[in-house]
Amino acid sequence: MGWSRIFHRNYWDEERARELQAYLEIETEENISRGMSPEEARHAAHRKLGNSARIREEIFLMNSLGFLETLWQDIHYGARMLRKNPGFTAIAVLTLALGIGANTAIFSVVNAVLLRPLPYRDSAQLVVLRETSPRVGPVSVSYPNFLDWRQQSHAFTQMAAVHNLGFNLSGVTQPENIEGLAVSPNFLSLIGVRPLLGRDLLPEEETPGTTPVILLSYRLWQSHMGADLNVVGRSVTLDGRSFTIVGVMPPAFRAPEKSDVIAPIGVWAKDMMGRGERDDTDVVGRLASGVTFSQARVEMDTIAARLAKEYPDSNRGAGVNMMSMRDVFVSDTRPAVLVLFAAVVLVLLIACVNVANLFLVRGAARAKEIAVRRAFGASRGRVIRQMLTESFLLSLIGGALGILLGVWGVTSLGHLIPPDSFQGMDLRMDRSVLLFTGAIVILVAIAFGLFPALQATRPDVQETLKEGGRSSTAGTGQHRLRSALAIAETALALVLLVGAGLMMKSLYRLLQVNPGFQPERVLQMEMYLRSAQYSTPEAMKNFWQQVLDRTRAISGVERVALGTNVPLSFNHHRGDITIEGQPQPAPGEYAHPDYHIVSPGYTETLAVPLLRGRSFVDADNESGLPVAIINTALARRYWPNEDPVGKRILLGHRSSETNKWITIVGLVGDTKLYGLANPSRFEVYLPFRQHPEDDMNLVVRSAADPASLTAAIRQAVAAIDKDQPVFAIATMQQLVDDSVATRRLTLILLGLFSTLALILAAIGIYGVVSYSVALRTHEIGIRMALGAQQKDVLRLVLGQGARLAFWGAAIGLIAALGFTRLLSSLLYAVSANDPLTFAAVAVLLVSIALVACYIPARRALRVDPMVALRYE
Repeated sequence: MGWSRIFHRNYWDEERARELQAYLEIETEENISRGMSPEEARHAAHRKLGNSARIREEIFLMNSLGFLETLWQDIHYGARMLRKNPGFTAIAVLTLALGIGANTAIFSVVNAVLLRPLPYRDSAQLVVLRETSPRVGPVSVSYPNFLDWRQQSHAFTQMAAVHNLGFNLSGVTQPENIEGLAVSPNFLSLIGVRPLLGRDLLPEEETPGTTPVILLSYRLWQSHMGADLNVVGRSVTLDGRSFTIVGVMPPAFRAPEKSDVIAPIGVWAKDMMGRGERDDTDVVGRLASGVTFSQARVEMDTIAARLAKEYPDSNRGAGVNMMSMRDVFVSDTRPAVLVLFAAVVLVLLIACVNVANLFLVRGAARAKEIAVRRAFGASRGRVIRQMLTESFLLSLIGGALGILLGVWGVTSLGHLIPPDSFQGMDLRMDRSVLLFTGAIVILVAIAFGLFPALQATRPDVQETLKEGGRSSTAGTGQHRLRSALAIAETALALVLLVGAGLMMKSLYRLLQVNPGFQPERVLQMEMYLRSAQYSTPEAMKNFWQQVLDRTRAISGVERVALGTNVPLSFNHHRGDITIEGQPQPAPGEYAHPDYHIVSPGYTETLAVPLLRGRSFVDADNESGLPVAIINTALARRYWPNEDPVGKRILLGHRSSETNKWITIVGLVGDTKLYGLANPSRFEVYLPFRQHPEDDMNLVVRSAADPASLTAAIRQAVAAIDKDQPVFAIATMQQLVDDSVATRRLTLILLGLFSTLALILAAIGIYGVVSYSVALRTHEIGIRMALGAQQKDVLRLVLGQGARLAFWGAAIGLIAALGFTRLLSSLLYAVSANDPLTFAAVAVLLVSIALVACYIPARRALRVDPMVALRYE
């Protein structure tokens, strides 16, 4: 005896039900005798019965027990039916698991990037502000402008400056470059973060020249301080200067830029007071209560216009760019994430359609059984509920397996996605992801179970019972529905294939772009001379010359050079230039190129083509004539029909004793500084001995694998200065690959999903055609007996599959026009509606569908007419 029957016997019995029914009848008669109508009398009796708490409990218990007992019967029966059909169950579960697993994995990314709250108090009110330039868009904020913003703004309750810095950490086993933030002391309170250990920064530490103190990141505290709880008060050496540790940040803290230490901006404020200086400073503000983003924008535009009038030399044309803190974190990755999420949703829909088709076939095979059950009194709703219970069981099993696949998928994505892609966002399966998966399981069960159940329980019971075994297995309506589902999954698969095709074509064209240099066998690494011993130009030039000489002596090195920026590193040094002989531009309209401070041999090391003139030589030093090399883009703009060699430019707006006219001695090709997909910018190259810099990249071209030289170069630098870190080590080929990493990852995942969709669609068409052949065996036998040739039968079967594939392709092409709009920001030199890609994908899909149909077509050719005529 089942537990539900025991429970029912202990707490309820039919005798009690009869007592309640008698009570209702007596109360109804008495109410009628009081003058009530029969309907009013029944309602009054039920109300009186319902007012009894004990009776209400008994009625609820009776209904609940009845429901639970019926549900248990449905579950038990559904499980038995699934066990009886292991092939059907395995295929359905695996199909659902793949769809649910893919959705679970990608939703983990969506949750981490777009949905999970940032680890700040009321993060929706946080806004990041930058200045804008008419020529280059958003730029860093001038520190004096920030001070004016903070004083004049009423839309923000607080504002804080955030200045990005790098430090050389010394006094440790291996000198290391670390990233840090110099912030207004109210920064942490503004975002609602408290130190894990120690104290926050103090208001007086905004004063220029304040005592150097820092807060450590949780990572640095663990890795370099051994998680010492008594670390507060200790000192560390940064850039050769002692900083006192006053606190440790919590582990969940992260900023849009990687930060190992946080220091008060007052330590550097006296060097930031030039209103025209805009160097890696952003502003974070918290909107006041009731103030909208638009209202704050209007106020900040007004303040910017006021400052432009007050300080025209430095602020002419300057505006204010505002972004939510969330957008700062995810603006670059949002399009790719949304595309992948849309793709896995399509995969899930295809999986549901496939399983629904399986259920239709299975429902057709059970038509006699269902008709008999209904003939014996089972209601249509009761049978539908039974079939939905089976679909829920399948969905639960598929969901459980899908979660396991999702866990594996999240782990795999963690390896595929570059570590800094999401600015440290934690990619994991949390409660939100599990709730999402649970919702998918329920929706999927309804999606693939309801329509087959409605179709299988159609009301013509007598007709089904009268039909023969052959006819009872399928009606015209079911066949049409299965065909419609096959068309639907073909259309969905084509949408995904078009997306993958466009991404593949885009990536191919992007990789064909000439970066302006030859990345093969080139290694680059950065060094920043931040300590006091390199405070003079002579000390810097001496260090860099020793680095060149020692590196050149390393076996395997073919060429070596220095440069402030290398292509595709996304670092930049920009400045206005004045061109001799051309009209004086208005403020804000000067040419504003990227400029590179380089050593002789830099363009040769990177193999940047020299088009005219000469490269730098050792004679281009502090005692030589000021010279420069420019790129084609700059020459084309300002000397379109002239030879630029011999022309002169000026760094800045006016000449002086220290700012002299510079003669152009060479013209080189353009390089891709900011990504292969971005246009080339104006570039000016200057010799490093005439313009010494403390931050340089060492560029080495080797005879073999360039990465093998890393250890030897480190040793060479350590022999010059043991406290000088070497960082940002990468081959130029790695920089090229990283510049297309997002597109490549999107293509890989989209390709996997579209391949899965293609396989499922082919299986769907195969299933429909194969089942149709089985149903039409009798018909095919008659045709062959009357003289039909094999080619006629082949044309009949393949024609059915071709029609399904054609209609699916036609609908899919229309739907793909909408999906490809999501891809537009990820495409390069390819239209989102590229006709060649659309046509090629449609032909591929139809061809694969026909191949899938060929197997049942071959089976139809082997039909024996005599056997087929007796077929049931």
